[in-house]
Amino acid sequence: MRTQSTQLLSMSEAARMLGVSVYTIRRLVSRGEVVAVNVGARRLVQATEIDRIVERGVGIARPRRPKR
Repeated sequence: MRTQSTQLLSMSEAARMLGVSVYTIRRLVSRGEVVAVNVGARRLVQATEIDRIVERGVGIARPRRPKR
């Protein structure tokens, strides 16, 4: 059991911090690329996951569609 306090963020807070949509965060969680925990009916992301994403990145960037 951890004795340190871990900051948990809502999906919307995590999305805001990363500059992405809530849908993107949910998609990353469902793929297992971002770890989230269930607390009651809420799904929360640890602040350390946000730091990890900022430092190392996550997922594979899709190439942009060419303009017509």
